[in-house]
Amino acid sequence: MVNTKSSVEHVLHAHSRAITDINFSAHNPDILATCAVDSFVHCWDLRDPSRPAMTFCDWFAGATQVKWNRQDSHILASSHDKFLRIWDDRKGACPLRSIEAHATKIYGVDWSRTESTNLATCSLDRTIKFWDYTRETNEPDHTIRTPFPVWRARHTPFGYGLLAMPQRGDHDLHLYDRRLDEDPEQIAIAIKKYDGHNDQVKEFLWRPRGSITDSNDNREFQLVSWGTDRMLRLHMVSEDVLADVGYEKGMEIRRRLNFTRRNAVYKTFREEPSNKSQDDQGNVFGNLVASGEPPNVGIRSATITGMSRASIPFIGGYNIGGSMSPVVTRQSATATDMDPISWMRGVKIGKRGSSPLGMHQSVSSILSPSLKVDPTWDIFESLGEEITHVGEKFAKVAFDEV
Repeated sequence: MVNTKSSVEHVLHAHSRAITDINFSAHNPDILATCAVDSFVHCWDLRDPSRPAMTFCDWFAGATQVKWNRQDSHILASSHDKFLRIWDDRKGACPLRSIEAHATKIYGVDWSRTESTNLATCSLDRTIKFWDYTRETNEPDHTIRTPFPVWRARHTPFGYGLLAMPQRGDHDLHLYDRRLDEDPEQIAIAIKKYDGHNDQVKEFLWRPRGSITDSNDNREFQLVSWGTDRMLRLHMVSEDVLADVGYEKGMEIRRRLNFTRRNAVYKTFREEPSNKSQDDQGNVFGNLVASGEPPNVGIRSATITGMSRASIPFIGGYNIGGSMSPVVTRQSATATDMDPISWMRGVKIGKRGSSPLGMHQSVSSILSPSLKVDPTWDIFESLGEEITHVGEKFAKVAFDEV
């Protein structure tokens, strides 16, 4: 990287609680949606990242998921506890549709890849439900009952499949055919289970290869999964499994598919900028994507993309009451001339009320309660001084250079 600022394009500040999900628009690479425990859903335009371009709020429950519609650029969905909200950025802050979708909290939302009004939700109530939000009823179009609480459920990029990831009790990924007319009271049988993990699977995605030419789909697919067993596994998807969910390589496309990354410019921060111009690289990559060949062009950094760049705020400092107070400054030093502890100079330690354990609050929040109170903790003016004191106090502790 050229300098310490080149790897961070934007810093977005709006949420007051932990962010639970982010999702880029399938139609515009500068449009991003975020949701948080504070119940707000913010839509950002990265060309003007100073504040959200649009904000929605549930007012009653924190948000767990937010997803842009894959076919309609104005529609997005968010989940709040057991309710599903459908929003239209042209209709103001009132939801376009509200659905009480599950008996417990919704943890997964995924839009259909072919139908603009259809989406799937999953919950810890052990069900996956399919909805058409234009229907006025609160009854789903279809329900799949699983033997495990469902953490994520997403449509496959091929055929009529849906892959479900358990929240606990099962270490496999389960592939279902959503065309099957299952009894919602009976547990559905997966047409394929992808195993291999020794602990819970935490994330998965589909890796395609190939292209679509003359309305024929010539793609192949590979499943990538990662789990808490610290294993990244690549699963082969056989032709028999593809056929079971209605897909065959080379088949004619009869349904509308939206390919969001076609002709997109490949960018990374791992390598220094290439000498090639942006237009040249865009044309080369577009031709490679159209032909189905893997991209092997010069990789560019964000420093030459022409996108807007926001200064990186540096936050530090405590107020008199002892809680965190964001003192915002602008970071200008590079990695070569910055003191490793200089960023901590704005952090001040203030006095707080007495701790229930009889310790000073600033000490009890960091060290073990078994440590005795050191009266010198109150005299430090910066975090750097405190770290120096800790190094002298605990002589046997070895500190690595930053």
